[in-house]
Amino acid sequence: MRTRNNVEKNIAKQIKDNPIKNKIKKGLILNTSYDDFELGHKISKYVRRPHYIHKWNDPFQWDCYTFIQEKNEIELFCEDKIIKSICCNESCIYKGKELIKMDFQEFIEIIEEEPASHDIEYVVVTKDRGQNQHVYEFDKSGLQIWVWRNKIRTVIISNSEDDE
Repeated sequence: MRTRNNVEKNIAKQIKDNPIKNKIKKGLILNTSYDDFELGHKISKYVRRPHYIHKWNDPFQWDCYTFIQEKNEIELFCEDKIIKSICCNESCIYKGKELIKMDFQEFIEIIEEEPASHDIEYVVVTKDRGQNQHVYEFDKSGLQIWVWRNKIRTVIISNSEDDE
């Protein structure tokens, strides 16, 4: 059975040996993409790159394809092989600024939109502890922002028009 550590080592080797380097760096484009990963496109456009897949046995869960770009894991959640959302936990650049670990109030000033909704979700960090993270939905921008101790921890990008 392959462990995550072995999978990560294999991906690192594939990245090193792969002539196609992830050169396109656009950052976040609201309702559209992160770097060259585009919402609404088929995942087959990207599967030649090193990645691993998490498929759920639950038909209501989307498949998750995890790609590593320069030590940054980017998760693509797909329904019927179509990218529905993009998740960034380690780095997310918007208008030249790093959103991960940014103060939430600074983000509000940059995005120029108030959250449409707010919730609190318990996130397991280790076996013995977790965090109550604040989850903010920005409908117009197609963003879901997860915040802990007033700092952004996760950015989930989707197309707000898909919800209509």
